[in-house]
Amino acid sequence: MPQKCHTVGCNEPAIAKGLCDKHRKRLERHGHTEPTRSEDWGKREKHPAYKAWCGLVRYHRLKIPTEWLNDFWSFVKSIPEKPSEKARAFRPRPSKPWSSDNFYWKEPRTTVEKRADRAAYMREWLRASRAADPDYHKNQDLQKLYGITLDWYKEQHAKQGGVCAICSKPETAVIHGKQVSLAVDHCHDTGKVRALLCTSCNRGIGMLKHNRDLLQKAIAYLETYV
Repeated sequence: MPQKCHTVGCNEPAIAKGLCDKHRKRLERHGHTEPTRSEDWGKREKHPAYKAWCGLVRYHRLKIPTEWLNDFWSFVKSIPEKPSEKARAFRPRPSKPWSSDNFYWKEPRTTVEKRADRAAYMREWLRASRAADPDYHKNQDLQKLYGITLDWYKEQHAKQGGVCAICSKPETAVIHGKQVSLAVDHCHDTGKVRALLCTSCNRGIGMLKHNRDLLQKAIAYLETYV
């Protein structure tokens, strides 16, 4: 019959040094076999208000009472019971610190499912809208990203003869089965638009950080090994 663990009250079989596996690990890690977890271990994590408390401690630790910060159960006693799993913690007076008088639970007006359905609807609507009027959306994108219009893009495209301003070749990159347009090259420091480049050239100068010295060194390097 295997020997029992030497720890008082433990009936598990001894694995090594007269101790069961649990008490052996405690001895190695902590230097003793006494329990290291608090008495409420696991109870806090299962409490409905635990996630709200974690959020307050993490993001509002300077604006919550000290007793809340140091004791989860003090926080629980100070607030009303959480009405549902979906309810979230809010302050009626956001400019004031959190307290038992400045705390309430608020349930979301829409469900996760409704928000997901709305997002799916908007994606489909935007996809159909772009297909119906691509020029409008391209113009919007150009204004938002680079501060230029579609007319400027078309004029520059015609000026360059529809080819890249560096390699003088047309764009060949294909994404999702569709050939992409020449990219708008711009200075990342000033935001100033320069010209239109193919994907390869745009990525090339980008990988070299748009740095003239690095580009000159790259040229010198290639000439060295001609």
